[in-house]
Amino acid sequence: MTGTSAMSASRVTNVRKDASSRKNSESSIVAIGRGAERLLNMAKRRWIAWALLGAIAAVQTGCTYVNAEQQAKPELLKPVKRQEDLFEVKSGSIVSQIRGVGFFVPASTKYYQHATGGKIAALRVKAGDSVAKGDVLLELDPQDLPMKIVEQKLVVAKAEERLEEAKTSRDAEVLRLAGLNLDVERMKLQGLEAKLAKTKLTADKAGTVTFLDFVKPGDTLASYKDVVGVSDPKELLFLYAVPAAGGDLSSVELGAEAEIAYKGSTYKGKVIQTPRTSPFTDNPVQVEKNTRSILVALDRLPDDAEIGGQGDLSIVTERRDNVLVIPRVGLRSYQGRSFVHVKDGDSRKEVDVEKGLETATEVEIRKGLKAGQQLILNN
Repeated sequence: MTGTSAMSASRVTNVRKDASSRKNSESSIVAIGRGAERLLNMAKRRWIAWALLGAIAAVQTGCTYVNAEQQAKPELLKPVKRQEDLFEVKSGSIVSQIRGVGFFVPASTKYYQHATGGKIAALRVKAGDSVAKGDVLLELDPQDLPMKIVEQKLVVAKAEERLEEAKTSRDAEVLRLAGLNLDVERMKLQGLEAKLAKTKLTADKAGTVTFLDFVKPGDTLASYKDVVGVSDPKELLFLYAVPAAGGDLSSVELGAEAEIAYKGSTYKGKVIQTPRTSPFTDNPVQVEKNTRSILVALDRLPDDAEIGGQGDLSIVTERRDNVLVIPRVGLRSYQGRSFVHVKDGDSRKEVDVEKGLETATEVEIRKGLKAGQQLILNN
């Protein structure tokens, strides 16, 4: 009985499971059907949308075509004729000159050295100071010389006493020896005082300190080394130097006339030194300066000229008169060939030329052009 009941319960359970499975399958089929219906509706809506877009595009294309037909064709612009920059070729003068800023420098400088050298005790001047004859420029360390001088003065005093005693003895030989001894001691004193005096460098002329070596108290000064330079501020020359990186003074001749503009006035002078005529020196710094500088002596020095005062230099190195001169911008060059463009009716013609003297702004034309021709300056 118990076994039969169990079997019946199992059958009931299986029947229920089958019914549930059929129900789930039916639900899935219904869901699939609904999904397919939604997809179909979406497809229909998309097709309608694409159809509308196509219609709109067709309408716009038609409108564009109509507008294009209605638009007028653009008017063609006439080419603009370029304005030519013309220059009439004519005779004139061309001047090559050197111009630049220079300054006044001492005509000469006295340099002071020490014969033996030594340790520097004090510098009594600085660059730009005015000194008088006899002024102390520099002092070396005297070491023990002052003490030795004092001691020697005592020795001299004792020698003088012995000489006085010898005079009372009436012994000629004693008197002679005492006199010689005094002379020797006095000479020793003079020698010490001379050594002390040599520890000081003094100016033997009045002037302005224009050079001072880079030394200071405590440094050791080498013998015969230039340490101080004194110049006469009333004896000045005009110095002009080109930059180390460029500039050419080879065209400047000795004796060439020069003009110096200084504080609103113009002064004339002559070149007294060029790179080719500079004096020999074994100082490499001075050699380098001489190779790129010239010196001018003025006929009359300005009353207010001073060392370091700046002025404008002008030297004419070459001049040509009654020659054809054109602006430098009108000359063209290509692979060693020089040519210009001249106006020939309504067109331009290329003409080879031979150039002569050139400046920064002008060129002399020796061959190829004649007066009256119209030179085209722009390209």
